[in-house]
Amino acid sequence: MNYSEEFKKAVDFSKENKLFLGYGNPNGKILMIGKEHYFNHSLKENSPEFYEEILKIRELENQNNFTSWKNNFENNFEPEWNSNQEFHCDNSNAFTAWWNQKNVQDKNSNGGTSNTYLHYQKLYQNVFLDGQKEERINFQKEFFNSELNDLPAKKDFNLPKLNELKKEFIARRQQLFNLPFFKTFPVVIVASGHYPSKYNFNIEKTFAVTWDKKTNLIGKSWYNLHYSEDKKRLLIHTRQLSTSVSTDLMNALSKEVNFFLKQKK
Repeated sequence: MNYSEEFKKAVDFSKENKLFLGYGNPNGKILMIGKEHYFNHSLKENSPEFYEEILKIRELENQNNFTSWKNNFENNFEPEWNSNQEFHCDNSNAFTAWWNQKNVQDKNSNGGTSNTYLHYQKLYQNVFLDGQKEERINFQKEFFNSELNDLPAKKDFNLPKLNELKKEFIARRQQLFNLPFFKTFPVVIVASGHYPSKYNFNIEKTFAVTWDKKTNLIGKSWYNLHYSEDKKRLLIHTRQLSTSVSTDLMNALSKEVNFFLKQKK
């Protein structure tokens, strides 16, 4: 398995700064950046114990993430992607985290996956499999997935202290995303809605791309296209791909990615 020097430096940076790096294939064609991890906290919102809980979970998740990537380097780990193996959900390895869950919504411990991952899988199928639906999710073969904010939350709470923490962590992550590794992907999708403007995350400066000044409206949804100066990289900024995502939006995003990758070939 070829782990690039750019990626190894990103892992080192994550470790030194205690940041979450990501899951999936670091050599894939698509970088997906969501809003933040889901975490079903058990304590009362906005209480001191609530912040203590989510900060501890953040520290643990980030530690596990860069430790997993370090182990992958040392063992030259490469996934087999054997979809016929007996189902099990093992998120311990950052390369294959959540891979092979059933391609259905998670309900009553049915082995399914999240709404977000169903939409990632839909995009993967449209772009790489001509729309053919797979029984299990396998978008990790071509996607590397990260988050704009690495502080887990149950939902986008509008709490002053939580907003300050998000602003702090997103500022740190802007330094991470500025590393060369994140410019190795031909396609980047920032599916984080209003977060960049709300938390002063400069998409154009961070990824060295320029918005084409047109907002594409798809029903109640939208997306913006950004290109690198040499037109070899495309960045799409759109809403969070979790709940209430229309088929029309998914088809439009798939069409943009398909067209760009075919042009690039």
